[in-house]
Amino acid sequence: MNFLLHRHLAEAHTGSRAAGAGAILPDLWRMADRRVRPRHAVEAEEPLGGRLAEVLVGIRHHVAADHWFHENRVFVEGEKLVATRMREAALGAKRMGLLAHVIWEMCLDGALLRRAGFEATRAALAEGFSAIEGDLGPAATMHHFSALERTAEERATFDARMKRLCAEVERGPWIEGYQYGEGIAVRVSGVRARIGLPPLDAADHARLGQALDGVAREADAILEEILRAPSLLDP
Repeated sequence: MNFLLHRHLAEAHTGSRAAGAGAILPDLWRMADRRVRPRHAVEAEEPLGGRLAEVLVGIRHHVAADHWFHENRVFVEGEKLVATRMREAALGAKRMGLLAHVIWEMCLDGALLRRAGFEATRAALAEGFSAIEGDLGPAATMHHFSALERTAEERATFDARMKRLCAEVERGPWIEGYQYGEGIAVRVSGVRARIGLPPLDAADHARLGQALDGVAREADAILEEILRAPSLLDP
């Protein structure tokens, strides 16, 4: 599950915009530093200030939602659909099958934007990030940096990257592209670069965009099924 759908579900299930913003963090952590991952449970050694308790609930929701999602037909069938459409598109780029997972997740974020509206989603992101601005560092410390030894320089680099990522998500063009096959193809080239693969050439970019426009209807339908799912947190 990608970060926009994580945010939406966490807020819907908890009633907290701060929890929704917290549910985004694990995905952004991995972009800032692939070693930083959420722990299944964290315990505070002192009373939590600000909105940190809600942020931690959002992170817990993220972990639970991913566990549910990746074992459910809404992921399995969607990933297979994307892989099939990419094969039919006869893309020249190598190892595209490895990316069917993340591409399907981006397709679902696109379906969410078509349903909820881009501007409304961007406003919710801005409000959420503003609400938890002082809690970003403590949340990362509790989930990762307090358990593993890292240098001050590594932590500073991570914090700077997180600040840039939050600003870029909030700015809008990144997420707006999820609504269209062409926009997802742009993000796919970025993903390929991060894992050491060459970007898509112009022909593959066009073919992939067209193929993904062809799964929008299925993504819209499966999104509705996901939104009907019960709360993913223990009562």
